[in-house]
Formats: sequence, structure tokens, C-alpha cells
Amino acid sequence: MSFHTRDLGDGLVARWSTAADQERIAELFAYVFRRTADDPPNERMIAYVRDQMSGQHPLIGPNDVALVEDTRSGMVVAATAVMRQRWEYAGIPFSLSRAEPVAAHPEYRNRGLVRATFDLMHARSAEQGDLAQCITGIPYFYRQFGYEFAVDLGGSRTVMLSMIPDAGEGQADPFTLRDATLDDLPHIRMLYERERSRPAGGLPILTSTPFDHDYWRWTLTRQTFKAGEGWQTRMIVRADGQAVGYVLTGRVRWSPEKLRVLGMMVEPGIPLTSVMTPVLRALRAIAPTVPVVPPKTGEPRALVFVLGASHPVYDAIGDDRTAQREPPYGWYVRVPDVPHFLHHIRAILERRLAGSFLAGYTGELKIDFYRGGLRMVFEQGRLAFIEPWRPPLYGDESGAGFPPLIFLQLLFGRRSLEELRAWHDDVWAEDEPAMLLNVLFPKQQSWVLPLD
Repeated sequence: MSFHTRDLGDGLVARWSTAADQERIAELFAYVFRRTADDPPNERMIAYVRDQMSGQHPLIGPNDVALVEDTRSGMVVAATAVMRQRWEYAGIPFSLSRAEPVAAHPEYRNRGLVRATFDLMHARSAEQGDLAQCITGIPYFYRQFGYEFAVDLGGSRTVMLSMIPDAGEGQADPFTLRDATLDDLPHIRMLYERERSRPAGGLPILTSTPFDHDYWRWTLTRQTFKAGEGWQTRMIVRADGQAVGYVLTGRVRWSPEKLRVLGMMVEPGIPLTSVMTPVLRALRAIAPTVPVVPPKTGEPRALVFVLGASHPVYDAIGDDRTAQREPPYGWYVRVPDVPHFLHHIRAILERRLAGSFLAGYTGELKIDFYRGGLRMVFEQGRLAFIEPWRPPLYGDESGAGFPPLIFLQLLFGRRSLEELRAWHDDVWAEDEPAMLLNVLFPKQQSWVLPLD
């Protein structure tokens, strides 16, 4: 069976898109992504699909939507757009495919059509050498396809506009904002690298997204408010015109009352506390000019800083000005071959071991995943073998046990072993394996901006 084209029966065919499919795919997404059955087609989704399939997008093209066509009517009845992504795990890059958006026509649901599009994506992703797949999706659904909430997504602090003090009468703010230009790109990239390498909870950010020049250029020159995604980059500027930082704000307001701030960083030597209040005032002035999608009436009342579980900006804002705190949601992540992924990050695991009380460790770790397992062999602190393993029929050789998806939370540092053991009765570890797991997979924050 080809995983590039698949006959599903009853006139339904799963295949990859061509440029000729663009308007039918847009029609499907515009119909599905409505707030109520009485709403007109979602114009934002039409613009979003046209951007994705334009041939100009750096992460996706006209042949990158896995779809199901009803050949009897010519309708596209299910579709999953697949974007190329690159993440870093403790500085080690790996490629993955991201599903976004995903839809099935209501009249064709509960027939396995979304699963068929994911089968196409998973097969192509494997051919490309990706180590994982990801999606920012609705609760539970994608667990059916092997995905787990393994990496933090979002997390925010809200500042009410009414809590932002005005500047003194006749006093000019020492910092203002201006729209970024292509000439700012080298500076922007430096600031972003500084932001994604920031410490969090005493440790560096574990998983993050590096952006290349083409993607930054896309955000500055091609993204528009019509599609609703992405961000507007603004430079933080001193009174003498020198740019000393940036702020990433949402291109649209999804709610009339709120403007999202998706990133913020300043140069070394510039105290965030000196910048924060002038930037808040500048954002308060900008907020009413940001379009609302879908169009609604209402004035902005709050700035929502969506910067992860923790961020230096939160500290600079202070508790007194923080009206609300929201914990992160999660990126769904699928790792089809865990031993292969561990082999890819082996240098990080050995480094963690060398810096711990288990430096020079010799022994093996066997983990029961209940439908399989994992065996890791250490020789004087080096990982000699990482391989799939299955517990024998008789005898108990495993030192720890995890449901396979739950293990991904430990692997990506989202939860500690202690937390997982407290929350899941089928997560367990003997004494020495527990010590080893705690050293190899410490709890560590991630910050992965969605690229659209």
C-alpha cells in the first residue's frame, strides 16, 4: 500500500495536495472553523490556507496538505496541513512535522479520515528523517494517534491597562516602540537568541525553536492580519533612536479586550525594570489600532503576556500589576522511535550523568512501556547501547515502568519523575533506576513559539 495515495473505499481517496486543490481546501477549513452553524465561512481561514499554499511560505507549500477527497463529488472532506519545523533539545537540533490546521467535514466524521491524513503525514515525516511530530490541538483527540502533551505551550500573565501609570506631565518616556524593518533583522535575531536561551527555574530553556533568516523575513514582509496568525515585531527604542530590544505582539486581537504579547527581550546591560513601564504605556497606546478577528466592537482592557511558565518580563512587571496568571497548555508531541531519539540526544544524557553524583556509572536501565520497552546500557558513564526491549514472559527484569506516552513528559522535562509517580499509578521506579532517571531527565522548562 502506498502512503502517498490511499484508496479508502466509497469513492474516498487519501493523497497529498497540489496547487489545484487550494480553494477546495480553503473551503473546507472555512466551513469547519466557524463558531456556530449559522455563521458564514471563516474568511480568516481562507486567507491562512492561501498563505500556506502560496509557494512563498518558508515552512509549507502547495504539496504539503494531506487530504481526503470524495471523488464522486470532488469535495475535499478532510485535510491536515503539514509544516516543516526545527526544534532544539538542549542545543541539539532535530526536525519534525507540525500538523496545523486539521479538519474533517461534519458529514464525513467518525470514519477515520483524520487518521488517514495523519498516516500520510507520519509516513512522509519518517521518509524525511524527522524524529518527531507535533500539533497545538484540542484536548485528548490526538492521543488517539500517539501524541502526548509533552512540552509547555503558552502560559501567561495579564496586566490591566487601568493599572499602567501615566507618564508625568510634560515628561517624555525614555523608551518608545517602532515597527521593525528588514534592516533590524540581525538585531532581532540576536535578541531572539537571547530570549530563548534565558534561564528558567535555575536551568536553561530545554526545548525551543530556532528561526532562520527566511522565516524572520516572512514575519516582517509577508504575514498579514487577514490570516490572523504570527506576530508584529516592534523595536524598543531609546530617546536617541538606538534600538535596545524588541516586543512581539499578536497581529490581531482574538478578543476585543486583549492584546497578546508573544515575546520581549532587551540587550545585555539594559535593566528590564527601566524599560517595562514605558513599554507598557506604548503597548496601551498601540492596542486599539490592532485589528480584531472576527470583527467585533469593544475597547482593549488588558495586555496578555504569553511568555511561558516563567520569564524575566514577569518579574519586571511585578505582582502588583499582574491581574491574572494562566498556566501553560501543552504541545502535543509524538516520538515514534524513542530509542532513536535518545540516541540523537545521547551527548546531553552523558553530560548530565557526568555532572551528577552518578558520574562514571556502569550498569543498565530497563524500562517497561507495557507494550514494549527500552534498554539503556552504561559503561563508565557513557551510553554504550540504547535499544528497544521487551520484558520476558517470566521474571521481572525491569527497573521502571511508564505508559509509553507518559514517558514523553519525562523525556521533555515537563514533569519530574516524582510528579508522574504521584499522578499515575502505573508509573514506578526502583531505587537505583529512579536515581538514574532523575539525573538523565530533570524537570526543565521549554519555550516553543508556534511558527505559522
